[in-house]
Amino acid sequence: MKQNLALIFVLCFAQLICGCSQSETTAITATTLTKIELKDNWYYLNGEKFFIKAIGYEIGARPGQHPYEDEKKDHLELMRFDLENIKKGGYNTIRTWSQFSEAQLKLVQESGLKLIMGLEVNPEEDYGDPKFINHCKTQLENILKYAPNYDCIITYLVINEPQTDHIQKVSAKAFKDLMKMMVDMIHKDHPNVPVTLSANAMISDWMDESMYDIYAYNCYGYNEGQTATMGFRDYIKGLNELNGLDKPFIITEFGHSVSPKGGFGSFGSRTLKEQSEGLISNYRDLIDAGSVGMCPFYYADGWWKGGEKSIHNKEQPEEWFGFWGYKDVNDKYGSPRPVWFAMRDYMKGLIISPKNKTVHTNTTIPIELYNDATIKKVVIKNRDKIIYSKNITSEGYFADQLTINPVGLEAMELAFEFYDSEDKVIKNESIIILASKTAIDIPKLTIEVTPEKDLNDTKVGSIKTTIETNENFKLIGDLIVSYNTHLGWDVGPQVSVPIHDQMDKKVITSENFFTIPDNCWVVNASAGISVRYGKFTFKIHDQKLIYRGDWAKEISR
Repeated sequence: MKQNLALIFVLCFAQLICGCSQSETTAITATTLTKIELKDNWYYLNGEKFFIKAIGYEIGARPGQHPYEDEKKDHLELMRFDLENIKKGGYNTIRTWSQFSEAQLKLVQESGLKLIMGLEVNPEEDYGDPKFINHCKTQLENILKYAPNYDCIITYLVINEPQTDHIQKVSAKAFKDLMKMMVDMIHKDHPNVPVTLSANAMISDWMDESMYDIYAYNCYGYNEGQTATMGFRDYIKGLNELNGLDKPFIITEFGHSVSPKGGFGSFGSRTLKEQSEGLISNYRDLIDAGSVGMCPFYYADGWWKGGEKSIHNKEQPEEWFGFWGYKDVNDKYGSPRPVWFAMRDYMKGLIISPKNKTVHTNTTIPIELYNDATIKKVVIKNRDKIIYSKNITSEGYFADQLTINPVGLEAMELAFEFYDSEDKVIKNESIIILASKTAIDIPKLTIEVTPEKDLNDTKVGSIKTTIETNENFKLIGDLIVSYNTHLGWDVGPQVSVPIHDQMDKKVITSENFFTIPDNCWVVNASAGISVRYGKFTFKIHDQKLIYRGDWAKEISR
């Protein structure tokens, strides 16, 4: 499907009517039909830019329940309660990992929320097994008998987090063929809805996603691999750049676990305050990375993830990502954590442009906002002086221009203030940019990698890093070098290289060596270091992908 396709629901409406029961027809004609277009790297719904403010959501996953092992039930009363809360929380979309039944789709349709619907396709199965292929085909055929009757669906996710070593084992061609079959089926029977997968950023950075209609990733800010070398924002932005920056880019998972014990880094043992601050920080970074849709992980704790669905395991971080928690196994409704209110307030006014850590050499820069109905005015200040003020007349996407007047090379902190109808500030946020009326020469970092083309060429790989300094900018901390070997969830070795004794050099070089495991099928070699100019702090970095042979040629970059 092409980038600028117009997915027009009305064109297939007559076909749907012919195949629908009277009740099904009523379900879709009772609401305004949604026209979806993908253009300018955005979703457009009914001609308007639509920023996806989603939240990950599972039903049948409360204390004492297992969404994938228990008998499937609709749980409509509890689902109605959840959807009302989600809408009040400022979200406009939900993201699932499994398909909804028709009764559940009707409830989403009635709620006014949109849906990014995952399909229950086991990523650990053999993608070339005829029985599994037939299972996927039959399951999808059954879903497509009723799903096109509901225009709340704005995206399908056909699989979640396929693993590198598993794809290599069953063959990249088998994976591509299965994905193409499912994409083609949806395009044929539900032609108004984009299709993609939810890949994990750290293990699927090598995968070419061009066969899908949009780019989508699950991503977490672990301080390792490319997150450590490039920073969370640039690491995710790099995925968008590797894909070509030519389609909408959304994030289908990110979050922070508040498990009492267990985990590492942001994966577990976060305080409630750290969860709130971490989600907002991630949200900001991901907008800065170019995302036009967010699905934080997730609405409610999943007690089932540790293997005992009636026990909230204190040491299993996966059970504690929820924005809502439950006091015991009999608590079916739960209560919100501080992150719920923090995200509700943060999403009232989203700053799409300008983005943090960007360089501007024009005196006019674009303003893009995405506001809810409570926002009636936005004010921008620089050094306590108002440089922009505008009344907001409608919710949703807003675009304008801001004139700046930098003095020489200037790190500008732009303070945004969002006001309600009573002229009260309901949100404020700062964006830091580097501005100049002339071209800016910033430090550069590049890497040379051995082997350059094929991991079969040697047992020991190397990364040679070259940093070209600039007297106006200060290098901060150590050079971080990573050799991401994609062994399951293990991202491979990482080293810190002190360079404080070389700060006066115009060119700084370093070389690091890494053993290449025999079962490593692809490497992402990267290096990076932080740089500062006044308040403006950013990363300079580089990365290179190297494969073992041609096993991934059908789906690699």
